[in-house]
Parts: sequence; structure tokens; C-alpha cells
Amino acid sequence: MNTNFSKITFLLSLVATLMASALQAQSDPSFRRNQFSALLVNPAHAGANAYDNVSVLASKSYVGFSGAPKTIAGIGNFKLFNNFGLGVSAFNDQLGPINTTRASIDFAYHLKLNSKWKMSLGLRGSSSSINIDLPSLTTTQLQDPHMQSVLSSGNSFDAGWGLLVYSKNLYFGLSQPRLMNTKFINANVTDYVEGKSFVSYAGGDFSLNKLWSVRPVAMFRYVKSIPLMVDLSTTFSYKEVLDLGMNFQFGSNFGVIVGHEVNNKLYIGYNYTYPISSLNRITSQSHELVIRLKLNSNSSSKFQGPRFFN
Repeated sequence: MNTNFSKITFLLSLVATLMASALQAQSDPSFRRNQFSALLVNPAHAGANAYDNVSVLASKSYVGFSGAPKTIAGIGNFKLFNNFGLGVSAFNDQLGPINTTRASIDFAYHLKLNSKWKMSLGLRGSSSSINIDLPSLTTTQLQDPHMQSVLSSGNSFDAGWGLLVYSKNLYFGLSQPRLMNTKFINANVTDYVEGKSFVSYAGGDFSLNKLWSVRPVAMFRYVKSIPLMVDLSTTFSYKEVLDLGMNFQFGSNFGVIVGHEVNNKLYIGYNYTYPISSLNRITSQSHELVIRLKLNSNSSSKFQGPRFFN
């Protein structure tokens, strides 16, 4: 086998292993406030809210750990007519030497099943760029010629699909956010395949009494060669103004959720996460911030309350 090919393949395998062990191999950004980032994992959420909205999410994970991930995302979710939805999103994710930028546009059609349930089918088109800064890595061989250039995918195009079934109080989703494999334009590394995920989840919005409601969510992510990832979260809302909750990812971390509906347009939320894996020896915290702006908060829907998906 060609020596250059072997070295590059080893380096990329090492990067993929680091991503898998430290970050649970998330090939797409994984925010703990997954109700706010639903459109990132499933294009069928486009137009599913009772109102148009724009959200910004930012996270900084494993503070104090060199090369720790940092992600920022912008999301717009809009209703088109009665049965169609449009979603737009973009994010930048930095993980050690790996920098990923992706922009997506989603279209969804919402079909009425009966007086209580709807089904949404979503399709996605996206463009992304992935760069791996090999020169920034420290190696045992100085001036290694195989570590002197940045590996780049260029601008590559992808597609995804999603399914969402929902009523006024429950929803179930299944999606594959991306279909294609990643290829680099300046390296013949056919053995490297970025992990593509299948996502399934269920959640709801239930009234406990006149003051409190609860929104539980369970999300499952499958990535080839990686153990199934399970995220659980529960958010309690007081008068639909104050959010308090908890989230837990099996074998990885747990966290606390706080949020405040400032007015009928603006929401601000925060999530603090503590790792329960071996990473807690070198870092003790991750932070996430979400800001959501409603654009037409006076609209209503017989299928869904204004705080169903977020």
C-alpha cells in the first residue's frame, strides 16, 4: 500500500477516533436544548411551529480542554401557506483541527391525518465545507511533509430527509440529516467516511396544573461503529414564562436547564452541562446559550400550542 496514503489514512482515523471518544461522534452539531435545534436534525420541522421564528444557539463544550468544540448556529423556521414550511439554517463547528461550516435549506409538507394528528415530510439541501488543519497538530516527527497542508473538502453538496408525526400534545420524529460521504479535494483518502447519523425522537407538552406544564424529550442517535447515543431531557414551565429542567446523555454528561420568556417575542435560555465520563478529570463544564425571536407571535394553531417544539 502507498506509504503516503497509509499515513494520511492513519491521521484521519486518529481524528475520527478523537471525535468519537470525546464528542460521541456527532457528525452534526448536538445541542443540549434539542427542542430549539430540532430543525438542524430534521427538515420535517420546517413550518411545524405555530409561529415563524429565528433562533441563535451557541455552545462551548469541555471548557479548559485544548481543542474543545465550539459551535454557533442560526436557524429560521417559517410557515408557507397552510401546509408548507420553509427552514433555513447555518452553523460553524470547531473541533480541534477540524472546522466545519454548513448551510441548509429545508422544505416540508404537512398532511392532515385526522382531526388530531398531522404528518410532515421534509427534504433538505445543504452545502458544507470541512477543513482539517494538519499543520496545527504536534507530531513526533518535525517538518513531517504529510502534515504541512490543510485538508479541505471544498464546497460540497448534500441532501437529507425527515418525517414528523404530531398532535397537540405529542410528536415523533425520524430523520437522516445527511446522505453523502465526505471527500477531500487534495487527498486521495477513500477509506475516510464522516459518520452519518440516523436520528429518532419523541416528546410532548403536558399540563400538570394551572401553573405548571412539563415537556419531556427522548432522542436517539445512531452513527455507524459507535454505540447508540441516548439523550433525555425534561423541562418544567411555570406560567409558560420560566423554564427549569434537566438533561442527561447516557455515559457522557448531565446538565441543568433555565430559560425565561422575556415577552411574547423574545426567549433566552441557558444550559450548564457536567461530564460524567473520564473527561471530568480535565474539564468540568460546558455551556450553551439560546435566543429565540418570534416573528408573528399572535398566530395560533389547533394542532399545537406556541411552546410545543420549543
